Amino acid sequence: MATATADLTQIINEWQSGNKSAETELYKFAYLQLRHIALEERVRNAQKYGDDNQVLNDSMNSTTALIHDAYLKMSSSNLQSISNKRDFFLMAAKVMRQILIDNARHLQAQKRQQLTLVNADNDDRFEQFVIMDKALDSFSLRYPRQSQALKLKYLMGMRNQEISQLLECSDSLIEKDLKFSRSWLQSKLV
Repeated sequence: MATATADLTQIINEWQSGNKSAETELYKFAYLQLRHIALEERVRNAQKYGDDNQVLNDSMNSTTALIHDAYLKMSSSNLQSISNKRDFFLMAAKVMRQILIDNARHLQAQKRQQLTLVNADNDDRFEQFVIMDKALDSFSLRYPRQSQALKLKYLMGMRNQEISQLLECSDSLIEKDLKFSRSWLQSKLV
C-alpha cells in the first residue's frame, strides 16, 4: 500500500492540474483502496470467527455494500479540497462514517414506521451509535490529530506505521494518540 499511496499524490496533483485521465485514475484508486480494506477486514474476521460462520458472511456483505456506497458518494463529491494522500484517506474515512450513520438512522426510522415492538437491545445499540458519533465530532474539534489517527485506524483499517507516515509523525506518537483516543471516547460513552 505504501507505493500505491506515494503514486496517489502524483495522481492528485495531475488531476488538480486539469488532467481528466488522472481523475479517472483517482476514482479507480479510490475503489481499489476501499476494496483492499474490505478484503483485509474479511481476513481479520475469518481469523477471529473462523472461515465458515454467519458473522463473516454478514460482515463481508455489509462491508461490500459500504465500499460501493462510499465509492459512489466519493465519485459524486467535490474533490477540490483533496491536495494529497492524507486528505484523500481522511475524506474516505469521513464518507464511510457518514454512510454508517445515515444507514443507522434510516434503519431506526423504518423500525418506528413498522408499529411493531422493537427490541430494546436494537434501540440501545442505535442510541450508542448516535452518542458515539456526537462524541467523535466533539473529539475531532478538540483533538484533530488524534481524531485523524483514530479514523484512519478504525474506518480505513490502516496500520500504525501507515498512519504515522500519512500524518508525518512517529509510530510511538500514533500509538499514544490511539490509546488516548480510545480512553477519551470510552469515558464519554460510559
